[in-house]
Amino acid sequence: MRLMIDYRDFVPRQNGFVFKFIKKDNQFIHTYIEGDLLQKLGLTPSMVIGRTVFDFFPQDHARQKERFYVKAWNGETVNYEGSVGDTYYRCSLFPITINSQVVEVNGSAIDITVEKNNEKRIREMEKLSVVGELAAGIAHEIRNPLTSLIGFTKIIKEKITDSSINEYLVIMEDELDRINQIVNEFMFIAKPNETMEIKEANINALVRNVIKFMEPQTNLKSILVNLYFSDKITAFCDPNQIKQVLINIIQNAIEATSESLSIDISLKKLDENQFKIEIRDRGCGISEERLKRLFEPFYTTKEKGTGLGLMVCKRIIEIHNGTIEVKSNPGFGTIFEIVLPIKQKTSKHMIKHQS
Repeated sequence: MRLMIDYRDFVPRQNGFVFKFIKKDNQFIHTYIEGDLLQKLGLTPSMVIGRTVFDFFPQDHARQKERFYVKAWNGETVNYEGSVGDTYYRCSLFPITINSQVVEVNGSAIDITVEKNNEKRIREMEKLSVVGELAAGIAHEIRNPLTSLIGFTKIIKEKITDSSINEYLVIMEDELDRINQIVNEFMFIAKPNETMEIKEANINALVRNVIKFMEPQTNLKSILVNLYFSDKITAFCDPNQIKQVLINIIQNAIEATSESLSIDISLKKLDENQFKIEIRDRGCGISEERLKRLFEPFYTTKEKGTGLGLMVCKRIIEIHNGTIEVKSNPGFGTIFEIVLPIKQKTSKHMIKHQS
């Protein structure tokens, strides 16, 4: 005997959908679908009903789904997870049997994007914990001899009059400074709050200063930096850390941008509680695969990169209770969007005062 189900009673309207399909002419045809998650996936009932998964999903995605449909049509209850863009869902398929023959499959899906993002954050925190311990050990072992090397190089440089040797010493100083910068990145990863100093800062002036600082590099490639302010913004932050973030991102934008093109930087207040800094380049862009790994520790495509720069940027923004997002279109450029609070929560690691 066939079960009679009122599907309206089972639709997870707020965060999912239910659907049905049958097998006709060796194809799985959807006969019913309803639920709010459809819109989030970019679908409508008319796009699904009377059609196969190959009609509204990419081929590889559809083939994977069809394998699950085959199992359900063979009488198995199937549970699987899938995603469309940034939306993740968990789906269950329940075969309906009459006289030992499957005549229809009922399915339900529920949005698990929040849970997936939480899992991702936990994995990232675990990675950062391991990297932090490693970084602290490396930085401690390197810092003392490095300080001596930097000091002795400066002393020798002051005493040497031979210009040919002095040229080598300049190169040594540059390389030692680079090593010192990497050690500082390690130290920040290990203890990001230790040197944090929160104070009131003029964000408009801060952004201008960063652009001025980067001028030698932009001038070298004849890159025009366009600055757009819609509001005068004063916020509580660690100005040096925010400068470090902007310098890193603008440096990446310069490297990705061809000569005589432009980089746009805009600053605007979103509401009374937060503001946004947007950095847009017209460079080579970032592929989807690279975009997914962009903030991973030690992931880099640069010949001399450490894979720590953008990870440090993300950590700085996170400890400021902000967010950083990247959008990119290969061949057309990349946009970094940084949203920060105007006021910060106090903690024992933060020193807050008026500047």
